[in-house]
Amino acid sequence: MNEIKQFRSATPVITREAADAARARLLLAMHEPTPEPVRRRAPRVPRLAWRLVVAAAAALALVAGLEVVQGAGRPDTVTVANAQELGERAAQSAETDPYAAYDVTPSPGQWLYVKGTIAPLLNEPHPEVDRDSRMTLETWHSLDGKQTALDDGEGKLVIHEAGPGITAADLAKSPVTPEGSLARIEAVVDATPASPFDEGASRQQRVFQAISQLMSEQALPPEVRAALFRALPMIDGVTVKQDAVDAAGRHGVAFAYTGQWQRSEIVVSSDDYRFLGTYGEAIADRTFPSDKVGTVRAGTPLTWTAQLETQIVDKPGHRP
Repeated sequence: MNEIKQFRSATPVITREAADAARARLLLAMHEPTPEPVRRRAPRVPRLAWRLVVAAAAALALVAGLEVVQGAGRPDTVTVANAQELGERAAQSAETDPYAAYDVTPSPGQWLYVKGTIAPLLNEPHPEVDRDSRMTLETWHSLDGKQTALDDGEGKLVIHEAGPGITAADLAKSPVTPEGSLARIEAVVDATPASPFDEGASRQQRVFQAISQLMSEQALPPEVRAALFRALPMIDGVTVKQDAVDAAGRHGVAFAYTGQWQRSEIVVSSDDYRFLGTYGEAIADRTFPSDKVGTVRAGTPLTWTAQLETQIVDKPGHRP
């Protein structure tokens, strides 16, 4: 398996169209993974569940003592002074990624294959996820950032339009700088009306969510990933969380942001600072108009993901 690390990550700013595509993607995750995929239709997943998945973040202490488990050895402690230091370490790692030296140039029409694992919904349509369960998720994302493909649960590949938003191609336009990347994302956020599920979300929170999505589902060149890592600490309110854990149980450190209703984390490895996954949790009680959803209580886990593999493929449906 030749993972192309420089093409890890992310997707456009959420729009209603993108949310619909995301909801459809979760259909794939509602059946258990087997050596030979079992094709059965998964139950519908409410848009709210996915919207809450990418919302919010955590306000934590600036000094974080990180306990990193390295193989079977004893845990080592790595200190990250603040979000600025974490962003710089992650950016330098992205720039010096040995895989970046490979002569791999994606061609127009190719797709990014992403395999991951998620904590599924505990009791649909409520947005709480089950901390004790895991499901495999496979998706394909066009390199222009405009389409997403997934299995409909019955063996048929469905392609969805991602809708307008920021893409890796937009961010790769010269000059690539943290300030410029942040400004481009902010412009798209400002031009995109907030959905009802973004009620109470600040501009900073929506920008943080956009970067989280970019790192989850789009093929980002090394210089773009480095710029985004350096841009995260520039968002007012972004802090560091110690000993963050992704859905695969891998320990790392997280960029964290706390919004009005939710906390969300972008988890990276503590040794090479590659993107690992996301975590989100409600931090305050919130009542939604829908009778089926009702009140989401503080402390409710809303999302837990892990990115296991990414690779460029020639067409949707192809696997490495």
